[in-house]
Amino acid sequence: MSVTAKFALQYSHNIIEHLGLKLYQNKPTNVIAELISNSWDADAQNVWIDINADHLSVIDDGFGMSEEKLKSNYLIIGKKKRSGEDLSKQTKKQRCVMGRKGIGKLAPFGIAQKLSLITISKEEKKCFWIELDLNGMLSTSNNPDSLTPILYEPNVVCDGVQLSDLPLSLDKTGQVEKFIDRIKDLGHGTAIIMETLSLKKTIPLEQLKQSIGQRFTITLLRDDFSVLVNEKKVNEGEALPVFSFRIPDEGLVTETININGIDREISYWVGFVDKADWSQDQAGVGVYAHGKIAQDRPFVFGLKGREIWSRYMYGVIEADWLDELDEDVVSTDRTSINWENEDAEVMYQKGAELTAKWINQFQKHQITNNINRVKHKIKQLPNDLRVTEVEQNAISDIVCSMSPIIQKDESLQNEVIQKLTSAWTHAPSQAIIKSLWTKVKDIDDEHEFIQTIDEINKHLVPESMSLSVMVSQKIFALTKLEQLTKTGTEPQLQNLLEQFPWILGSDKGKLFANQTMKEVAKKAAIEGKLLAHGSTVEDLKDHPDSATRPDFTIFSDSNDSRIILVELKSPLVDLERTHLNQLRTYIGWFEDHYPDAQVYGYLIGRNPKQWQEKNRDPNIQVLSWQDVCLRSRKDYVELLASMLYGVSEFYDDVRIKKAVEFGGSESMELLNKMAESKPQLRELFDRINRTTGGSLNV
Repeated sequence: MSVTAKFALQYSHNIIEHLGLKLYQNKPTNVIAELISNSWDADAQNVWIDINADHLSVIDDGFGMSEEKLKSNYLIIGKKKRSGEDLSKQTKKQRCVMGRKGIGKLAPFGIAQKLSLITISKEEKKCFWIELDLNGMLSTSNNPDSLTPILYEPNVVCDGVQLSDLPLSLDKTGQVEKFIDRIKDLGHGTAIIMETLSLKKTIPLEQLKQSIGQRFTITLLRDDFSVLVNEKKVNEGEALPVFSFRIPDEGLVTETININGIDREISYWVGFVDKADWSQDQAGVGVYAHGKIAQDRPFVFGLKGREIWSRYMYGVIEADWLDELDEDVVSTDRTSINWENEDAEVMYQKGAELTAKWINQFQKHQITNNINRVKHKIKQLPNDLRVTEVEQNAISDIVCSMSPIIQKDESLQNEVIQKLTSAWTHAPSQAIIKSLWTKVKDIDDEHEFIQTIDEINKHLVPESMSLSVMVSQKIFALTKLEQLTKTGTEPQLQNLLEQFPWILGSDKGKLFANQTMKEVAKKAAIEGKLLAHGSTVEDLKDHPDSATRPDFTIFSDSNDSRIILVELKSPLVDLERTHLNQLRTYIGWFEDHYPDAQVYGYLIGRNPKQWQEKNRDPNIQVLSWQDVCLRSRKDYVELLASMLYGVSEFYDDVRIKKAVEFGGSESMELLNKMAESKPQLRELFDRINRTTGGSLNV
């Protein structure tokens, strides 16, 4: 290109808006990160970032730009810095080049209307000062559909002058004078000054320092590259949190992995904090290429079930080759990687393995540091909370495996220990051995499989005894339900169902009465969008606080993906066609308004037989109250009996006695009937009676 050509920025219409405004809008830390990348590529040793209320500047002492470089590189948007064989090229200082796409120069327009660039090259020692105005760039073309490249001529303040000849009288921000002072010894560098900012508030300095540390690895690990924010150097203590556990203790681990037949090098380290008092966006793993973030946090390679632990994790994986693939897999804003690329996909799997391993190591570290202290606390609990040694070990492992905040807060840990031990001995505790059951499914080694089965059997006894108490309590509640199903009122029955959804069956234990949905249906009835239920539309308008008549209840799970509508009638009221039609109407309305949910219906009342025969909808069940009682009691009695049989060797444990006695005489009667067909269960009750002098009367 001729040196006599005019300075001209070449671009297509809307490119500024899409790659500058939209990509970096109100993201000052991302903008500054792009400018730091340019300074790194320019072999700068120092980068000065100055934050002011009305302007920002980024100054470096890199090799600067000559007139030719300014015209043929900087002022051409989208000209790639690296392509083909140059993807892994390095600078004269042997730095891996960060820039690739050639559009980072537009980043400042995400936060500023005006940009001033002052640069002096190492070779020519000539200084150029140009100004670009966003409004002028956007208004250059009057035809937004034109495919003709647009030429925008920036305001040229200085065209190849000596550094000493820069007109400081035009330096409104004082940054040009700072630029001259900072590079006077080397005599080369570049300054980017952003004015007419669109930011609503000044960038917090501490937040910026943290962001710089998190978006680059080179800012903290190299002695030949320093970043200063308002004259203060960014260091590891300011940019990174304090870690209570780090892998490795210092430095990083480097290993070679084979990816589709090619050996690729990766390096990594991870730290865990005591308190997750940072935002979720700062936690997880960051993947870096050429020293710059390529996959931003929060990210854990799709690892499921470990979310609570990833909140305490700050991981770094460096894989320079990700930025040297033929396919550009890193997103334009450097926040994500195309993990579907065949090479990146292997890295994704490796990352998931590393993340899982790191969390496991942290959990083991936490258990080792806390296990003896927790065991001592369990032994000091009151007599009614005493547990066996096997149970002590299990509870200790659970407490020590909880989030770090439990280990650091003494009073909170004491509360957790007491409640967990109480739950173990007196309430359901399936979750305590859930991990063991899950482990069995995934074990291939025969010896390890047998050991795991033995471990499960050790926990089976206390687990079953605790669950027995819970189940017998439910049988007792169902026995009380039977009394209401004879003479109970609709409000009583509705209240009982809403308090204990599992009465409808053991699979309803995770449902709850959804009052919000009920209010939505009520509002629809008042507005005439849904046939009023129970009360008329006029009644509801006159008495809006009366709600609908209490023979209609809605249950759902926590995700509203499963909805159950219950149309209930008094045990003294025969079911009619209108009741079934009413339920169908409501099911249809809920299916329309909750299209992603599965909607089911129950119609409960007296004499349901003819409506059971006429009902053709598989999602509707027509039942009598006696049906509900018998079904539910049978479910829970069978579960209780199977657990009691599983712990027959320990029949004299006080918890098994509570389990049998708590259900009351009706529960014992049902258990006794079941024992007639199960000799092992009969033997269990006989043993208990012999030991207790027949006090159970089962």
